[in-house]
Amino acid sequence: MRPKSATFGSGAAVAAVAALLLAGCASAGGVQTLDGSPAAPVSPAAPGMSVAPATQAAAVPSSTVTTVILRVYQGYWTAQERAMASGHTAGSGLETYATGAALSAAYAASFQLSQAGLGMAGAPHNNPSVTAIGPTPGQPSGQTARIQDCLDVSGWHQVNLRTGQRQDPARGLTRYRVQATARTVGGIWMVSEVRTEVGQSC
Repeated sequence: MRPKSATFGSGAAVAAVAALLLAGCASAGGVQTLDGSPAAPVSPAAPGMSVAPATQAAAVPSSTVTTVILRVYQGYWTAQERAMASGHTAGSGLETYATGAALSAAYAASFQLSQAGLGMAGAPHNNPSVTAIGPTPGQPSGQTARIQDCLDVSGWHQVNLRTGQRQDPARGLTRYRVQATARTVGGIWMVSEVRTEVGQSC
């Protein structure tokens, strides 16, 4: 059976948004890397895309494109965590790291939670790696990268913004596989899509 996957998008009920967030739509302010091996086998690269070395982010020279992409990806999750914790996207920095579907979805999720008087407390942990980099279709000067991640949300909880008490939705697995896409916008790397494979542990 194929694992269900979900794209971070708008239009879901607050409970569904919260469940999805706790199932892997997590941000990582002060991100800590999980111990152990990479989360899952690397997916085959699309035609024209080169497979990046399976190297931990900390071991990649800071001057490489891979490191830049991972820093942007981490920045995106840090900004998401900030927005979810405060209930406000203003000043979170989301627009610095995200574009397109990823940005719209982050705004929508934060808005829906805050409208219900809910937020997120604590922090998740992740272990991202760049699996492929190549040209953006239809944009000769653009580049696109694929990112594979394993998010552990056992330390990230839904709370009532007024009382601070936990109001976690029912959930099963606390570690999920995530596939993300980043692309260059005016020469700057930004996260453009994030998909979590609901029900697929890592």
